[in-house]
Amino acid sequence: METFDLAVVGGGVIGAATVRACLQKHRGLKACLIEREPELARHQSGRNSGVVHVGYNQKPGTVKARFVVEGSRRLRQYCREHNVALVEDGILIVAKDEREVAVLKELKKRGDGNGARVEIVDAERLHELEPQAAGIAALLAPDGSSFDSRGYVLSLAEAGRELGATFFLSEAVQDLKENGNGVEIQTSTRTIRAKVLVCAAGLYADRLAHKLGMGLKYQMVPFRGEYHELIPERRDLVRAHIYPAPDLHFPFLGVHLSRTFDGRVLVGPGAVLALGRESYDKSQINLSDIFEMARRKGFWKLFLSKEFRDVARQEWKKSLFAQAVLAEAQQLLPALRNGDLVPSRAGIRAQLVSQDGQLVEDLTVEESDRTIHVLNAVSPALTCSLPFADHLSELVDKRL
Repeated sequence: METFDLAVVGGGVIGAATVRACLQKHRGLKACLIEREPELARHQSGRNSGVVHVGYNQKPGTVKARFVVEGSRRLRQYCREHNVALVEDGILIVAKDEREVAVLKELKKRGDGNGARVEIVDAERLHELEPQAAGIAALLAPDGSSFDSRGYVLSLAEAGRELGATFFLSEAVQDLKENGNGVEIQTSTRTIRAKVLVCAAGLYADRLAHKLGMGLKYQMVPFRGEYHELIPERRDLVRAHIYPAPDLHFPFLGVHLSRTFDGRVLVGPGAVLALGRESYDKSQINLSDIFEMARRKGFWKLFLSKEFRDVARQEWKKSLFAQAVLAEAQQLLPALRNGDLVPSRAGIRAQLVSQDGQLVEDLTVEESDRTIHVLNAVSPALTCSLPFADHLSELVDKRL
């Protein structure tokens, strides 16, 4: 049996950042990271739009709001210092009518409360920044950026390795047992004993927590985010990031246009219920995952709510018909025409749902004597990653 002071499960951004943060505090700490895939950042952390968020969309007082502005500043600084690709080009959230202007005012209020740099600009200024965008006003967040999210995770992991961390790849956690002295972790390859365990397992966070009787009032429901992108000869229609005014009742941002760090322009994503935790393609169906979802009352309370079903219908329409994505994108960018969009990648949002059928919006952590479980790490967890990892390292400190 191999022994460690700290074991982290999950090779995404939270896992990699936490290992680094803990070893920076405690040089000589014996730490390992366990990842079921053969490489890091295989799921949420490497399948996203690569946007550095700013802090206008998070309700003041939430954990996300606490970390997002500091996280944005520190992430951008990290990228500059460690040669991770970064383009600091700003985000515009566009209002098409007076009702949406009211949404912009609410977002500005949130941004001001969180300490973010945001301002509402008129149509003239909007069109100076994005000549092809349609709207009567916009919220400008000048610190919004694009970065290489996978490169960022790999850089954090390399820093952890240089500080002495051991990485176990292609090892799935099969069982967990906790006692007063630590945690026994059975993987597909070995048995590991650790004084402290941090689970940051993304799509599988609830399953690992449930093995220890934790997080029982939650279940993970996967939503597939499907992207299109502009064909190369039409990319000059978008200079940076153009977002619609969001529906504040749901954590999905609607179809938007984002220029990536490498010059492509993503259009999307949709947000459809995935028929499996790793069903990145429409044709992929995991019956075991579906039956597991269907056994929990939280899923049915969510699924049967009229508000959710109305949104789900719209999202499935976009999933099935590219023309529906084009039509929604044209509301922001009327110059788009048939043939401008081609299919791009898809990601899975590991969305925690409570037993009363509510989408959990905030970063969510549960603790036991020897374990720390990151149950919900949805957007903007990438942006929050450095201060959030510091927070997790403080929780580790209390157990060492």
